[in-house]
Amino acid sequence: MNWTLWISFVGTVLLIGVTPGPSVLLATANSMNYGSKKTIGTILGDLSANSLQILLSALGLATIVISSGEIFSLIKWIGVGYLLYMGISKIIAKPKIGGFEKKSTEKSFLKLYGEGFFMSASNPKAIVFFAALFPLFIDQSLSFAPQVFMLGITYLAIDGICLLIYVQFASKLKIFLENKQKVHLQNKTIGTLLIFSGIMLSFVKRTTN
Repeated sequence: MNWTLWISFVGTVLLIGVTPGPSVLLATANSMNYGSKKTIGTILGDLSANSLQILLSALGLATIVISSGEIFSLIKWIGVGYLLYMGISKIIAKPKIGGFEKKSTEKSFLKLYGEGFFMSASNPKAIVFFAALFPLFIDQSLSFAPQVFMLGITYLAIDGICLLIYVQFASKLKIFLENKQKVHLQNKTIGTLLIFSGIMLSFVKRTTN
């Protein structure tokens, strides 16, 4: 594994992981409604869907790794453009808040798992993220499968930890997540950092033997 690329990947994923997206809002709401232990089901559902998306993306990435520099360059600029798009979207987006009212009904662990799974699986941006960005962090001079495995495990670990943090501090985070000004400030900060990451990744070059 090229550890310089891996560190860059960790930084990029951390920026995305701390952003309160649909999965974060769902997990936080479920934690306050049904308890943090049951909400582990929601997190596992989200990670299961991500695992499948990573696998599907990896099957297509194998051809990219052994392809020409021109194709890699095309994929690179798609990934850079995607990061810039995400960053600009975060800066100009109106904060989405709410959905934290206390529910009287109970839900099983399996049902919460299903909610997390389908929330993540139904997001087409996720597979675009994996397919567009993973090639940027793969060193073509090294074996393909171990690198994809490492990137996949790293992504799942960071995503899971971020969700766990939101879940464990759900009651305190509710105040933050329902404050439009605070959410908007965070979005602008994350958006700016994502744009910076995109600019940095534009300098990534294809490494060959």
